[in-house]
Amino acid sequence: NVYKSHFDKINIPFAAVGPALDLDKVGAVRDRLKRLSPFKQLDFLVNDVFLQEGEKFYNDFLVASQGYHFGVCHSLDFIGQQVMMENRLPWASVIICPGVIPTAYAAPMHVAKLGHWGNRLSWKLLGLVKGRVEKKIEDLLFGLNGIRRNINVIGTFSPHLNLVAASEFMGKTYPDLPNNFTVTGPWWVPENHYQPPGAIETFTSAGKADVVFTLGSMGRAEGISKKSLFMVAAQKAGVRAIIQKSWPGEMPDDLPDDILIVDYKMPFHYLFRQARVVVHLANSGTSIAACKAGAASVTVPHLVDQRYWAAMLYEQGVSRRPLPPKKLTPDRLAAEIRAALDDAVMAERAAALREAMQNENGTANAVKAIENFVYSIKE
Repeated sequence: NVYKSHFDKINIPFAAVGPALDLDKVGAVRDRLKRLSPFKQLDFLVNDVFLQEGEKFYNDFLVASQGYHFGVCHSLDFIGQQVMMENRLPWASVIICPGVIPTAYAAPMHVAKLGHWGNRLSWKLLGLVKGRVEKKIEDLLFGLNGIRRNINVIGTFSPHLNLVAASEFMGKTYPDLPNNFTVTGPWWVPENHYQPPGAIETFTSAGKADVVFTLGSMGRAEGISKKSLFMVAAQKAGVRAIIQKSWPGEMPDDLPDDILIVDYKMPFHYLFRQARVVVHLANSGTSIAACKAGAASVTVPHLVDQRYWAAMLYEQGVSRRPLPPKKLTPDRLAAEIRAALDDAVMAERAAALREAMQNENGTANAVKAIENFVYSIKE
């Protein structure tokens, strides 16, 4: 329903695929993922999510895609890609995290630079390690429609067109990027459709808040515990804070005057402009939104892609060094917030990055790239 409301506002048809999402189940999955290593996360997602629900997604997607001539799928949407092949449609892959694109210039997720040969070897070793997980997905896809193909569990790319939906000023790409890859810039929903509630306008009427905390994709149990941690950290740091709740119904009583809790559906592009510093998990959405808002970051990455974006923010000088989740305490977080607020150089870099990103129009660039491709195959 959250996504459908966005599409309804801009008059684009929307059809949900797969089983209805139960918030408690989603929360349990997210809570469990945080406790697993990266490769165990892959195993869990494949065995307990993908293999269980794959056929339902496939059948729904097959119906929803009828009558179209081109498809756009996330690089991890193996089901959607399989449907495109079943329908013999050309399709574009969307890559949110440039760190999954193989390159001789960096190791996977750009965690290190080992030289050209070392980087190439690291990508090959990763392929060997994750091959067992990929085989399970390939077997499921083959069973759906008899089309056998090789997939890459960190990102499977289109033979036709690949759209890297990341800012050229943040996510790194390298000279060996294949010709059918286009860096478009981030994709955004038009901002003029959002009407903020009066409470946040009142709270920020005297000026920006010092910090916004957003719980992002945390599970329900972890979200509730982190919300309490955030409140204590804000009070220890002596700051005016906005906390974005992660689930419906979370609203403690008797909040202090210098803390405001806002709805989990409030768009990042609006919320992050209301503060000088953003505390977030460093996924692609929060990272790009913080930069576009000109806010400094304090990051607490949990998953592999979040570690990539946290490293990118730190390299750009717009974030403190990423905080390990298991070592996060109110005192540590309060100290990092104060350090970010007091760092004039970081504030200048964040403002400069905001200015650099203002003219990026990833959505328009993506549309142009798709149109150019479609016209090229018609000629």
